[in-house]
Amino acid sequence: MHRKCPSCNEPIGDFRCRATEKILAGMTRPCRFKKHGCTETVRYTEARAHEEEACRFAPYSCPFDGCDYRGRLLYGHIRDAHEPAGDAATLAANKTWTTHAMTVKVTLQKSTPFRALLHPDEESVFLLLNGGDDLTGRSLSLVRICPYAAQVDGRYVVRVHAEYPWWVSASGKAQFVRQLQGYKARRLLIVPDDFWGSSGSITVNVDLF
Repeated sequence: MHRKCPSCNEPIGDFRCRATEKILAGMTRPCRFKKHGCTETVRYTEARAHEEEACRFAPYSCPFDGCDYRGRLLYGHIRDAHEPAGDAATLAANKTWTTHAMTVKVTLQKSTPFRALLHPDEESVFLLLNGGDDLTGRSLSLVRICPYAAQVDGRYVVRVHAEYPWWVSASGKAQFVRQLQGYKARRLLIVPDDFWGSSGSITVNVDLF
């Protein structure tokens, strides 16, 4: 167990009781999100991983600082509480692609940690993350925070243009994350410092397929 309690993940020191560990390993309990619809029965040693990472019925926490919303209706909450203030934007059909795609164009300030992107399915929420300074610029990445089991594939293309003909882009599949704390992006788009200009902002085009 790597000297950590299987239930709370806190250190348990150098002294172990193998018999107790075996008993705990065999014990099960209902998922704590049973009231939200989860029917899974999980082992005590696996409950933390299930409830924090895998349970599709777990409530979602609002990613905006100072907002204490936690519930199943994250899409509606962000649309009603944060989109009017300009902190979120809704994707729309992109007719320039030969395949079905949704697109949005947003302005991102250097000081803005992320922009929330709402899919027209009225369920899927993506975050365009501003990862901060890099050696040659600033890093951007895209994640999906809601829902856990989405019908939307999450494949994307992110593009940032500077003065013609300069531009940078990245593509991939948006990773699902339950919470941003401790998250490390698998794919990054490095936007050079020159792209931000004197205003300290860029215009980002996001296409979702």
